[in-house]
Amino acid sequence: MQGAQDTGAVRPGERFGRFTVLAELAAGGMGRVYLARTDGGRTVALKTLLTDSEDDRRRFAREVALAQRVRGVYTASIVAADPAAAVPWMAQEYVPAPSLKELLDGCGTLGPDALHWVAAGIAEALVSLHEAGLVHRDVKPSNVLLPIEGPRLIDFGISQAHDVTRTQTALGTVAFAAPEQARGEPTTSASDVFSLGATLFCLATGRPPYARIATASAMELLVRAARGETDVTGLPGEVAGLVLPCLATDPAGRPTPAQVVELCARRLSGRPSSARGGEDWIGPRWAQAVERHRARRIEALEAADRRFGPDAPTSRVPAPPATSRLDAPGGDAPDRPAARSARYARPARVAGAFAVAVLTASLFVWRPWEGAGSPAGVPDGPVRFLEVAREYQGVCPGTGSGAGGVIGAATESPVPDGRGFVADDRSVCVEVSVAEGLTVESFREVVARESDPSSGLEGWEVEVTFEDADRAAWTALTTRVAGRPEPADRLAVVQGEDRLLAHVGLKTPLTGDSAVIATGLGRNQARFLAETLGAP
Repeated sequence: MQGAQDTGAVRPGERFGRFTVLAELAAGGMGRVYLARTDGGRTVALKTLLTDSEDDRRRFAREVALAQRVRGVYTASIVAADPAAAVPWMAQEYVPAPSLKELLDGCGTLGPDALHWVAAGIAEALVSLHEAGLVHRDVKPSNVLLPIEGPRLIDFGISQAHDVTRTQTALGTVAFAAPEQARGEPTTSASDVFSLGATLFCLATGRPPYARIATASAMELLVRAARGETDVTGLPGEVAGLVLPCLATDPAGRPTPAQVVELCARRLSGRPSSARGGEDWIGPRWAQAVERHRARRIEALEAADRRFGPDAPTSRVPAPPATSRLDAPGGDAPDRPAARSARYARPARVAGAFAVAVLTASLFVWRPWEGAGSPAGVPDGPVRFLEVAREYQGVCPGTGSGAGGVIGAATESPVPDGRGFVADDRSVCVEVSVAEGLTVESFREVVARESDPSSGLEGWEVEVTFEDADRAAWTALTTRVAGRPEPADRLAVVQGEDRLLAHVGLKTPLTGDSAVIATGLGRNQARFLAETLGAP
């Protein structure tokens, strides 16, 4: 594979083994996912690793090894992989389908028959997984894709082999984790069954099985999960016999995945079915959403194939971008401009005024790589710094477009339209105040660099330098916000109608023209955020 040895960033047309990259599907804090195809025409989802950390490389290699052990009609199988490559990669069966979470957010809850059909598919996937000696450990709506043929369980990133001895286990998404998992105890196949039950409960009611989840802190939710303090009010009686046994606090009291399949089969056998697959079960609204998603993905694939496939016309290759020490082996920090004044030479000290309470969401950016790039300091879109009024775990309460979602809607008032911003991985939502804030069309400079160890910070950080026209507004905004009670002492860094890049807390006003807006990042995470904000 040519290029991208340090960042994991890949341009369409580049190759991984026998796969040619066509387009980027998504990117997050640890990896990027590309649409790729063999010369023979097989399409795959190709996942790469962004980080240079040896620990992360070992985890990625382990994920590959575990995922290759799984075979089943309801899982997305691994086609090929090279975890030892300069940029580690893994090619997985491409499923042009939305996740259950996307469908739930956009189309509402499922009825009893549809829930049994989805449950049967996920349970069969778990049968395949457990027969391979694995526990998934992160079953949740966003990790299940739904093509019309039936569910596909994906993302084995924190899966664990039964034969690996551990005193504690990594926690999946807390709202769907089994009590023993939340307590840090060894997880078993029964833990996956609890997560299956939590997923089904969410599909039936629009929320995970815990009360007031939208306003609960991560610690509160973890304590509830560890104690098994579920709230199952609102669950329709027709699905109680399917869902509630899976949510038993005692792992021994939960059914096996095979028993779940058997229970669902009895329910589904009572209704005749045509050859239309899931259309018979999930109803027209979900079926139409699945088909629209598939059609968009196929159209995008065909467009990418016309540009970068084996029969695409050739064109001049653009000159590569200028290099910098950011990508140098060994993690050296980028060169600092010689003209920078001494008071900004160590911006990590300024970051201390932010209370270093930077909570950076996983960043997902669609980058079609058209054109030769943007001028330095010009973001993908205007960046706004807005005052935070409230924070929520997960998506924003309510069903407003963009920032909304149905999770939490039953127990929380909806976030007003235009004031909810959610991380693209749906891990956190902020509701901003009606105050105007600061809108930035361009920065004088955007820098990603390793934090100064003497500041007490670790990892990498992203610093922006404001244009002279924005400096006074920035000072006024931080003066207004600093020192308020939480969470009103925070600024949300947002882009577009509903996209949360980061939110930061301020102890004191910031009067300079530069500010560190994110710390504690990996090198490539910092580079990715900096590029989003306009770094060359």
